[in-house]
Amino acid sequence: MTRPSVPAGDDDAATGGEALRRIRKSRRLTLEQVSQLTGIPTSSLSRIENTRLRLTVDKMHLLAKALEVPVERLLGDVGAEDETSGGGAGRVGGPPQGARRSAGRLTVDRAPERRPERFCDAMVHYLFGADEARALDCGHFHFQPVSVWESEFVRHPGEKVVYVIKGTAVAYVQGQNPVLLEEGDALHMDSSAWHSVVAVNQPAEVLVTYFHGGGKGYDAFESRAFSREAWAAFPVPDDE
Repeated sequence: MTRPSVPAGDDDAATGGEALRRIRKSRRLTLEQVSQLTGIPTSSLSRIENTRLRLTVDKMHLLAKALEVPVERLLGDVGAEDETSGGGAGRVGGPPQGARRSAGRLTVDRAPERRPERFCDAMVHYLFGADEARALDCGHFHFQPVSVWESEFVRHPGEKVVYVIKGTAVAYVQGQNPVLLEEGDALHMDSSAWHSVVAVNQPAEVLVTYFHGGGKGYDAFESRAFSREAWAAFPVPDDE
C-alpha cells in the first residue's frame, strides 16, 4: 500500500487547507494547540489553512494522527459528512433533504500494521486479515528455496492468481506440468486442484490473490504434503 498522493488541480483539495480548518474547528482546537501536537509551526498551519502552502504527505500523517482522522480526510473530505454541520443534506451541491447515500464496502490495509505469519517454507503478510464474509483474500509471500516435496500443497474452492514480484518460482498444479515463473510473470488457476509454489535457488517474493466465494468456501481449505511418487500418480498432458 502506498501513501496517498496530493491531487493536482483545485487549490483547496491540493493543500488540504479547507479540510484541515473544518476538522480542527470541529475538535475545538486552536492553531497553537495543533502545532503543539504535531510540531508543525503555527505560521505553517495558518498558511496551509489559507491554501498558501501545500500540505505534504508527511504533514498529512502528523495531522491525521493528532486530529484522530483517516489521512484521506485531509485530501478534501470527498464523500465525508460535514464536520461542523453534522451532515451534507441541504447543502448546495449536496444530496437532497432526506436522501440516503449508499456506499460500497471499502477496507484499507496499512503496511505498518501487518504482522507476518509462518506458512511452511514461507513468511506471509495477509492483507486485510481474516474475514469469512469477504470472497477475496490476498497474501504477500516470501518463499525460501526448498524442494517441493518438503512444501505444503493446498487446495480450496475458487480461483487463484500468483504474481512473482521478485525471484523465480515453480508452480506445481495437479494434472499440469510444472510451470516456471520468473519476475513479473503471473499465473491464473483453478485453486480446487492441489497446488504448491516454491522458490528456485534463491528466495522469491510473490503476491497471491484468491477468490473462494466467502462463507463455506472460506472454510474449505485443505493442506497436505505429497511424495514424488504420490504426485506422479496424477495424469498430466503430454509435452508438445
